[in-house]
Amino acid sequence: MEELKKNITKTLLYYDIFSHPLKPEEIYSFLPRNSIAKQVVTNFLKTAAESETAPFAEKNGYYYIKPGEKNVTRRIEKENYSLKMWKRAALVTHLIKRFPFVRAVLVTGSLSKNSSDPTSDLDFMLITAKNRLWISRTLLMLFKKIFFLNSYKFFCINYYITEDNLVITERNIFTATEIATVKATFNTELLNEFIRQNSWVKEYFPNYVLCDPMLHTSGCKVNNRRSKVQRLIEFFIPGKLAAAVDKKLMCMTRKHWKKKYPQLPDSERNHMFKSTENVSKTHPGNMQKKILSMYSQKLQEFNLETGN
Repeated sequence: MEELKKNITKTLLYYDIFSHPLKPEEIYSFLPRNSIAKQVVTNFLKTAAESETAPFAEKNGYYYIKPGEKNVTRRIEKENYSLKMWKRAALVTHLIKRFPFVRAVLVTGSLSKNSSDPTSDLDFMLITAKNRLWISRTLLMLFKKIFFLNSYKFFCINYYITEDNLVITERNIFTATEIATVKATFNTELLNEFIRQNSWVKEYFPNYVLCDPMLHTSGCKVNNRRSKVQRLIEFFIPGKLAAAVDKKLMCMTRKHWKKKYPQLPDSERNHMFKSTENVSKTHPGNMQKKILSMYSQKLQEFNLETGN
């Protein structure tokens, strides 16, 4: 039971970075290195949370690291606000899915965890056709610059991968969490294939159930049919020409990032602005590095080993 308490604390500490208390079923799904029965975890939570010596407590069915009681009220408020954001996500998806070679639209970030507030961006991850990623990305970025005045508020697409390259190579608790909580607003079938191909997340969360509808159902109605407008546009784009243009756009983007951030070492710049034939990642704040550092610090503060 002492080991279980440590694992529960680790799970809550990660989400404490985002001031995000968890429900019992969420704690169970994201426990590290633990295959204990769900009911045992639920019963233990109730008992342990009442102890003054426990590092966590419970309020209204949510568990949090002490003294974060106020975060329970905030999470409930964020859940209510997220309902509005899902409606906006559905509207934006209705637009994105019509762009050439877009094969799936996925929601990541705070909304994927129903934790959006008025300061949150609407974060998307797109899966595109093979050898067409950079055409899709360029057209969408131009559209955002012209019609959204380059605003990231409701049109933040910072990750693109191709349908033939669904495995995420960066493996840590940050990427595992983002994959485990991602939701589809277009093409749930491709989302499920994405989850299956990244089954390595179970190394971090043994209790996590791959392709569980309860985990991956978004807060809006999902239309899985491809757009006729998209099919028509793609029909008039010759294959060989599209492949050549796609590669040219990738090279142009690489040069752009190198020119914009010359002070960064190549390895760091290529990590923050990954630009390959089948991946485009744009994370200028290097949030992943910051979150992992904060989590490591929290584990040390609670005398828990770093790592998973």
